[in-house]
Amino acid sequence: MRHYPIYVDLRGRPCVVVGGGEVAERKVCSLLDSQAQVTVISPQLTSVLEALWREGRIDYRSQEFHEGDLKGVFLVIGATDNPEINSHIGIRAKQEGVLVNLVDDAEGSDFIVPSIVVRSDLVISISTGGKSPALAKQIRQELEVRYGREYAVFLDMMGELRKEVIELIPDSSRKEEVFRSLVKSDILQLIARGENVLAREKARSIIAWEEEQEEGDTK
Repeated sequence: MRHYPIYVDLRGRPCVVVGGGEVAERKVCSLLDSQAQVTVISPQLTSVLEALWREGRIDYRSQEFHEGDLKGVFLVIGATDNPEINSHIGIRAKQEGVLVNLVDDAEGSDFIVPSIVVRSDLVISISTGGKSPALAKQIRQELEVRYGREYAVFLDMMGELRKEVIELIPDSSRKEEVFRSLVKSDILQLIARGENVLAREKARSIIAWEEEQEEGDTK
């Protein structure tokens, strides 16, 4: 396995995308989703990128790539349609110690961007090491069906209830049992049917039952 799977916190970090086409647009939107501080370098922009710039969501330099553009940058993506420019970006990034992804050269990149399924804080990544993006896309589409939007609602609910469980049930083994019971229950199915209120009631009944068991053990 060449690439080490890792999730990087990009919040507020300076990231550069070189290129202003549709590929660059997708990369910029993904970086913005991760709350990165994004600068786009390109003589031209897609209408979407231009709108993001005018809204103040990205910085923009209307120019070709220059060597000094990577000073103080955490991450750069080379997304031009010119392999020579992308290669130059890769060389310069390595000289500056900047993480680099080249959209047309996985071997010349420090990291590759996997295909992902996002359901709130549930993120499922699929990578073929750059060997078959088509296969990664097919698997992603299959997982999108398998893990529907109910997982986002369920995970947000679990995030809220987790604090409550930790406060109510001090015993670590009991806490683990609560979390397992919540996951194994039919709460996900209830959410998928739109019965969110009933799902929350079911979750609270599981927590209450485990709390009662713990109280009984301590008597």
